[in-house]
Amino acid sequence: MVMPRVRANHSQSTANPITLSSAQEWADARSAGQLLGVSEKTLGRWRKAGLFRAGVHWRRKFPSINSPVLYHLERCNEAMNEATARTPHLLEKN
Repeated sequence: MVMPRVRANHSQSTANPITLSSAQEWADARSAGQLLGVSEKTLGRWRKAGLFRAGVHWRRKFPSINSPVLYHLERCNEAMNEATARTPHLLEKN
């Protein structure tokens, strides 16, 4: 299955929820990066750092170590929002 290429929408903030059809649930690194507003390398760094968990936020297209990675767009967006959320006590400086 070939994922459609999606043109980046720079007016969309990553803090806003993204709206997707069920056909766009999983996207390759290029499309996911464009939709989420980050680079492919950043997605890979976050995956390696543990922000995105295997089976939840990302999976392989085929069961092979050399298979391309697919990202679940809504779950990744939620993880990004949770990672950048700040509680009020962190915003206040003493």
